[in-house]
Amino acid sequence: MVKSKRIQSFFDHFPASVAEYCFQLWQDYSFDFIVSKERGSKLGDYRFSPKKGHQITVNHNLNPYAFLVTYIHEVAHLTTYLAFKNKVSPHGKEWKQEFYNLFEPILDPDLLPEPFVTVLQSYLKNPTASSSMYTPLVEVLKTFDPKTPLISLHELAENQLFFLKNLRLVKGKLRRTRYICKEQISGKLYLVAKNAQVSLLENQSTD
Repeated sequence: MVKSKRIQSFFDHFPASVAEYCFQLWQDYSFDFIVSKERGSKLGDYRFSPKKGHQITVNHNLNPYAFLVTYIHEVAHLTTYLAFKNKVSPHGKEWKQEFYNLFEPILDPDLLPEPFVTVLQSYLKNPTASSSMYTPLVEVLKTFDPKTPLISLHELAENQLFFLKNLRLVKGKLRRTRYICKEQISGKLYLVAKNAQVSLLENQSTD
C-alpha cells in the first residue's frame, strides 16, 4: 500500500508515460525526494551529508516536463557524486554524461512529445548548468504550461488538447455525464466529468 501511494505521487508530478521510470530511479538510488515550495533562485537541488544521505528537491510549481528535466538534472548530480565524489566539476563533462545517460532510455517520441524529444537531444549534447540558459528548451517547455483561468471541459471542442492534473488529454465523445478522453502520449482512456475544470493548451488541437 505504501509503495502504491508513492508511485501515485510520482504520477502527480511527472508526465504519466515516464512516471514509473522516475520512480525506479528513486528506488535505485535511495534518496530523500522533496517537492519544494517555489524558489526564485533555483528550480531544484541536490545535497549530500554523511548524516542525512542524499537529498533531491524540485519546485512544486513546474509543469510536468520542466519537473522531469529538473529531476533528471539533480539525479545526475547524485550519480556523478557516487562515481567521482567531489573530485570533478559540478557541471563538468562527467555530470553531462550522467545527465545524458539517465535521459537516454526515455528519449523516445512514443513516451514524450516529439518536439520536446528533439530539443532535448540537442540540449543533452552539451547541457548547461541551468536549463533556463538554453532558449530552445525554455521555449518548448513553455508550451506545456497550463493556461489560466480554468475552463469547464464541456466548453471545449471535440479533439481539443487540455491538461487535467498532469495528464495531457484529448477531449472525445460524451458518455452520459462524462467525456471519453485519451492521454495523448500513452493512448490510455479516461472518463472525465463534463464539468471538470481543466487547463487549455494554447493553440493546440489534434485536428
